[in-house]
Amino acid sequence: MLYRVILPLIFVGLWSSAFVTAKIGVQYATPFAVLMLRFGTVSCLFGLIMLALWRWRRSPPVTPERPVIALTALVGLLLHGLYLGSVFFALSRGLSAGISALIVSLQPLLASGLAIILFGEKLRPVQIIGMLAGITGVVLVLLPKLAGAMPMIGLASVTVGLAAVTGGTLLQKKIGGRIDLLASNLIQSLAATAFFLVICTTIEPPRIDWQPPFLLALGWLVLMVSMGAYLILMVMIRRDSMAAVSSLMFLVPPVTAIIAAIGFDEPLTLLGILGFCVTSAGVYLVTRYSSPGTP
Repeated sequence: MLYRVILPLIFVGLWSSAFVTAKIGVQYATPFAVLMLRFGTVSCLFGLIMLALWRWRRSPPVTPERPVIALTALVGLLLHGLYLGSVFFALSRGLSAGISALIVSLQPLLASGLAIILFGEKLRPVQIIGMLAGITGVVLVLLPKLAGAMPMIGLASVTVGLAAVTGGTLLQKKIGGRIDLLASNLIQSLAATAFFLVICTTIEPPRIDWQPPFLLALGWLVLMVSMGAYLILMVMIRRDSMAAVSSLMFLVPPVTAIIAAIGFDEPLTLLGILGFCVTSAGVYLVTRYSSPGTP
């Protein structure tokens, strides 16, 4: 029961911080270079952890089947490659972190609708009300920012990210129980590293300004987001229903706005606070009445 409260809170905080940290990162480096460094480092760290566990247990890890490895790599390409690549590119083109978070927060509608078809999950009427409340709250929080001019290429890019994170989350739900969490994250990170390496050597020449803010942003993205938030996400996807996990994304834009208000003095209006409360209530309705998935 404690896990159902603590893990989601930690996940939302870390996931929300990624939007603000990414905005800092792309001010000092090209977006795909940041991500190539991020997932290259993450791959090394996960590999070292697996090697240490292997030596400690004195037994080789169970090798997953090749189809599972291929599908896990595809999850990495969707969740880390296309999703994050699209968001970082949008941020580098001037789209605000809040608007990016708003668009990606529409993922629960797509994911829960597809989960009904693919996994036979059913939403109760109260959960549907909760999802509508969640979207309403997100719009209230970010409504003042919608009046400003927004780069169309950034909007198009983050929309691609929305489709990618939806597909990756659903695919991870399908194969999550067939592969160890550490092995899954290692394969995903390696796939993402290869993806961004190809981009940086063919499409976008990498540029990096090794200033302290960039190093701090990169360190946070590696340790707290890629190794912290994503592990929590994989655990929650495996144990909870698709609607329950996806609904947490509704909290990301309001929390992102709060982090930006505290760290960057961005105004948080009364309308924004109201939206945060409405969103929180919507997430509670969806998660409170969801049925746990099979381990």
